[in-house]
Amino acid sequence: MDSIKLMEKLFDTKIIKILKLFINNESEKYYLREIAKLTETSPASTYRILNKLVELKIISLHKNKTSKLYTLESNKNTDFFKTILRTEKHAIDLFIQKAKKIEEIKTILIHGRQDSKRANLLLIGENIPQGDVKRITADIKEKYDFTITTLQLQREQFEQMSAMGLYSGKKKVLFNR
Repeated sequence: MDSIKLMEKLFDTKIIKILKLFINNESEKYYLREIAKLTETSPASTYRILNKLVELKIISLHKNKTSKLYTLESNKNTDFFKTILRTEKHAIDLFIQKAKKIEEIKTILIHGRQDSKRANLLLIGENIPQGDVKRITADIKEKYDFTITTLQLQREQFEQMSAMGLYSGKKKVLFNR
């Protein structure tokens, strides 16, 4: 059982859903009804939970003349929740954990910009079974609503393309055999 599922069993699922919404969309501002709809929680429960989270300085409330918008605070409390609840980290970690079992994959790199809903991974190796990789990415898409786009290359192809400047953007090695 992963840490998110364990937390949902220990704590109120509604609170976890609301926290995950804000953590996975840090810069977004939401109205109460919008939060209720996105988390499939009743507006009354959402209101109660939001008040508690505002009181704990996890979420901030921005009042206009006619509306109230909620955003994620930036402090050490929210940093703690980010490490536990952030979907992108869990999804990428799960992909690496499963991809390690595929012997043909020698290196996994994250390439370019990633956000809370998608990441681009380069898989370096010989004769990587596409079906296995597609199953892993489909499972992650279904489980976490996180899209992992992969490109499979041989080591020589990757080095030639890098030399040509085709992979000049930000790269980070996530796994190396």
